[in-house]
Amino acid sequence: MDPIITISCDFSSPEDISRFVKACEDNFFRQVDTCAEKILESGVRFVTLSGPSCSGKTTASDRILSAFAARGIRVKVISIDDFYLSRDILIKRSEEAGVPIDFDSPTTLDIDAFERAITALRAGEESLLPHYDFKTGTCDRVDRFSGKDADIFLIEGIQAIYPNVIEILKKEAYFSIYIRPSSSVAAGGELFESHELRFARRLVRDYRYRSAMPDYTFVLWEGVRRNEQIYLEPFEYGVDFRIDSTMGYEPMLIRDLYLEYLSYVKEDSPYYEKARRLMREYDHVASIDAHYIPNNSIFREFIGYDA
Repeated sequence: MDPIITISCDFSSPEDISRFVKACEDNFFRQVDTCAEKILESGVRFVTLSGPSCSGKTTASDRILSAFAARGIRVKVISIDDFYLSRDILIKRSEEAGVPIDFDSPTTLDIDAFERAITALRAGEESLLPHYDFKTGTCDRVDRFSGKDADIFLIEGIQAIYPNVIEILKKEAYFSIYIRPSSSVAAGGELFESHELRFARRLVRDYRYRSAMPDYTFVLWEGVRRNEQIYLEPFEYGVDFRIDSTMGYEPMLIRDLYLEYLSYVKEDSPYYEKARRLMREYDHVASIDAHYIPNNSIFREFIGYDA
């Protein structure tokens, strides 16, 4: 069971809110800074950063890269997303099998291309690194990169913990990181479990920055959760370092945006009742303004800078 962060929604002053938010931010970045030190102590060349959807991988990665840069360490970031098979292949597979399109499982990766790239980098040779365009669903270019031009390779993406990826990486010592909200938050008489916190993050992010209506996020989330339960959760406790990205303030900070977007789910939607139930959970949760969180906050990944 996840640990529970119990918070009071009653703050006596803006200064109290600021102190609470700062404590949450400091706790998160302490974890990331400790992780960066552990990586440097390990002396490895390959590092993986994995975690489920909307866990804060981008913010954690940026902080780790800053720590390395301050020490003059050259880092090459490799996104496993760039090794996706083309969308046409995935669609053809689903049509032939008569099943929904699989965008998440290990078989969606061009694992042979990934292995060739990693093998070349290990040998200090020129590697071919694809770049995937999610708008077209295809690889739009291939970049050449020499294994001699970086001291550390940071391989990031949900898939970095997949068994077929690990099989390739474990041929040389590497350091593995897993990030997710690992705590639930008790606020306003409700318990917000870690996967519910991530869903709120995702729904708000997808509406604001990916033009995705809430109904579509509900549909996708069902597949996302199935994939996580099969390919992520069984392996997360075998990594070298785990980061808890739960922010105690998040039900209060995301409340107003989340309720607004959930209200767009219409009565004829199969998700209408679920959306209304989620909205009722926030009845006794106070809201706090986004100006309380800093620009480098993990929550900027989901609400942006104009909230």
